[in-house]
Amino acid sequence: MELKKKNVLITNIQRYSLQDGPGFRTTVFLKGCPLRCPWCHNPETQDSAREIQFDLEKCTACGACVQVCLTKAICRVGNNIIFNREVCSRCGLCIEVCSNSAREWSGQEMTIDEIVTEVKGDEMFYTSSGGGVTISGGDPLYFPQYTKELSRCLKEELLHVAVETAAFCKWSYLEELCQYTNLFLIDLKTMDSEKYRKVIGTSLEVVQQNIERLVDAGASIRVRVPVIPGFNDSEGDYEAIAAYLGKLRNRLKGVDILPFHSYAWKKYKLLGRWDCYQYKNTESLQPEDVIDLAKKLKEAGFTTANSSLTIGGLT
Repeated sequence: MELKKKNVLITNIQRYSLQDGPGFRTTVFLKGCPLRCPWCHNPETQDSAREIQFDLEKCTACGACVQVCLTKAICRVGNNIIFNREVCSRCGLCIEVCSNSAREWSGQEMTIDEIVTEVKGDEMFYTSSGGGVTISGGDPLYFPQYTKELSRCLKEELLHVAVETAAFCKWSYLEELCQYTNLFLIDLKTMDSEKYRKVIGTSLEVVQQNIERLVDAGASIRVRVPVIPGFNDSEGDYEAIAAYLGKLRNRLKGVDILPFHSYAWKKYKLLGRWDCYQYKNTESLQPEDVIDLAKKLKEAGFTTANSSLTIGGLT
């Protein structure tokens, strides 16, 4: 098929993951997302285009990048190298001449065939643990046809396929994907429509409709709730989330509470987004910090006894 020849950008293929579905999993991170969550744990997957990561700690200020930069996006000020991303053409010449790996591409071109070959190398771990492959991002539904074809090819190899998505897309994209997907991992960030629109930049109503249509279609779904300090961690937020999911309890595989973590801070620095990162001074949440949400979900009928409720993701 023609799509097999087309490339998308992959930021990472993570092996032995225990939080992205059942068993040991290999998670493929596609680069590109329609959402702009200010706490995003994988900011390198937001922009669908390749980006240059610059690690100032590795830079020796040798000046090789300054000499080859065609747009003067890189200059020397005293003993420091300054990188103006606004005028950068992303040609990559600075990466080629950097001898200290201070500059690297975020995003690698891979065909579907190459991805399938790569993930099949872990097949013995899937078999022994009941695991498989999870397509994540970014958001795989940002590339609906590509994701459908990748899922189809993985299913042809008899692999368990999970797709992690925010479900902000046309229903037809999800509907077509159902036949090739064993499990949907769907992020639900809040039940406040105004917060969705103002903070995330998308529509809660579209997400809700897609969740409910998937449920009606008989799809296997786990809903994932990221708990973000100051955004969705109030008692009112918890009550609204638990009330909504409780109505769907008998038709969901479960709910995963995902406490905020601060591990992404360096990614924002590498991408030149540190100044606008709103959570730079926010500490990671611990399981005990989300107990109130867990209690409300238990009251709604979910239980840790059969893994229909987890903190941190399914293992």
